[in-house]
Amino acid sequence: EDAKPVKKKRTRKPKEPEVYVIPAVERKETTFKGRLGYACLNTILRKQKPPVFCSRTCRIDTIEKEDKGMPYLKELGRQNVLDLIKMIEWTAAHHIYFLRVSSELFPFAAHPDYQYSLEYAAEELKLAGETARRLGVRLTSHPAQFCNLCSPRNVVIENAYRDLEYHNEFFTRMGMGKDSVMIIHGGGVHGDKEAALQRFRKHYKELSDGVKARLVLENDEFSYSVDDLLPVCEDLNIPLVFDYHHHSIFPTTEPIEELMPRILALWENKGIRPKFHLSEPRKGAVTPMERRAHADRCQSLPRPLPDDIDLMIEAKDKEQAVFHLYRIYDLAPTIHESLRPPAEEETLQTAGRKSNKPKSPKKGKKGEVVGTDEIQADD
Repeated sequence: EDAKPVKKKRTRKPKEPEVYVIPAVERKETTFKGRLGYACLNTILRKQKPPVFCSRTCRIDTIEKEDKGMPYLKELGRQNVLDLIKMIEWTAAHHIYFLRVSSELFPFAAHPDYQYSLEYAAEELKLAGETARRLGVRLTSHPAQFCNLCSPRNVVIENAYRDLEYHNEFFTRMGMGKDSVMIIHGGGVHGDKEAALQRFRKHYKELSDGVKARLVLENDEFSYSVDDLLPVCEDLNIPLVFDYHHHSIFPTTEPIEELMPRILALWENKGIRPKFHLSEPRKGAVTPMERRAHADRCQSLPRPLPDDIDLMIEAKDKEQAVFHLYRIYDLAPTIHESLRPPAEEETLQTAGRKSNKPKSPKKGKKGEVVGTDEIQADD
């Protein structure tokens, strides 16, 4: 028989590189000489193939499968640390020297039933720390909102203790100094703010020295203003992270300019470089619930702004939000190939959040919460 003709395979045309139109920015001046940073996720690295990110996780029923188990869970953590190293290198190469590490670096490491030591990833953590120090990148963390030292419930306090020890462990294994702080909010008021703050004082004193050396407090937009936290911070020698956006929703009774020296003194007393937070509400936001949602980017540096602090930009566009401010204020050289345009239109929607109650996270087997980088992606 005659041989059948061989069909030629069609070769795919190489994908054309994307061309981005980057709009001009309004130039402004500032005396600010500190560092700007971003939180947890890099939008460019996340979209690469394979993606680079630090929040791989799984559900509890995956851990309990015979072919997965704890070895699978730990390998996710190892991969997260290896990608953290890549993120640190990329960040420094783009003139950003301040980065928040995802709390999901080691999934379930602070879980009451599935917690584990980070000893198995000691070499990877050591390398991450060495990379950050060599490149001059400050690393910090922000345990999620359920890390609450004001709660009247013992189980909540025990969970908070474990979570804080976990964060302290990965920074300690990295060899990071006291500038690698762990930020938490005051937590819930639980019907009696003064009683809640007294519980915080009690529980803070029970923390390990390692945790106390790193722990700092942040004012929030609904429960604890700077007025509420500053006396507690001064009594316990805890630095206070001033959040400009939260302050705009829940302000102090005195002008913040008058309180700023006291806030900065807390950092100086502890020998830690100050860090503040900046975000802006989305355009058109009116109600407190609308205003709490972060804009994709910030359009201005705040006032008053100390000249030499670290300012975490809590914005949806992550590293692009830092680049945006760099261009506005000429704070660093522009690497044009890494710029991405802003969204044409921002939405006021907050992922279905309709009230002051926290959004319910996804749940796994037996109602256990599954870790994601969404909860603390930019808060």
